[in-house]
Amino acid sequence: MTGIARNRRLRYVTVELLPLRSLLLALFFMLGVLCAYLAAGRCAAGMGDELRRYLDGYLGLAAEHAFDARTAAQTLICFLRAPAAAFLMGFASIGVVGLPLLFAAQGFLLGFSLFCFSLAVGRAGFVLLPVLFALRLLFVVPCTFVLGSAALEHSLALASLASGGGKRLHSAACSGEDWYRFAVCCVLLVLGAALELWLLPLLLASWF
Repeated sequence: MTGIARNRRLRYVTVELLPLRSLLLALFFMLGVLCAYLAAGRCAAGMGDELRRYLDGYLGLAAEHAFDARTAAQTLICFLRAPAAAFLMGFASIGVVGLPLLFAAQGFLLGFSLFCFSLAVGRAGFVLLPVLFALRLLFVVPCTFVLGSAALEHSLALASLASGGGKRLHSAACSGEDWYRFAVCCVLLVLGAALELWLLPLLLASWF
């Protein structure tokens, strides 16, 4: 009976902790988005003309397919930086603090870009926003959450070990499953970056 109760307790803890970690990271992500909304509202008046010029230049390059290797590298970095940082933070107990801050920063950067562009283009160009940001939202955000949730588990275990809780050594170690998850996410992110570089100019050219 004791073994059955222990198994039930382990299943209960496993089921409950995963959503709690994801919920914590999602909370900080939404906090970053909220801060981005407030910041974009304050900066919109002074940045409106500059953002319109930037958007016009970007649309011109996209329509002419004038992207070069530097643009491709920058796009790839934008796709990989947050998920890679989330994965690496799982190797240190500092990830307990660093991961929530990373998600807040990710939410702020994505939200600030989205809100600023929406304020710059106005209602007439509102349909451009899904075209410009859909791929990054579809690829970067889920991969960051998948890697960040697993990394937070390892960071919590490492923090527990550092404070004297030596019973979570298995959770603290990075396994082959973690590396496989990271490799799959990297492939998806590279695919997302390639799709953005190839598909986005086609969509914008057909739109204009």
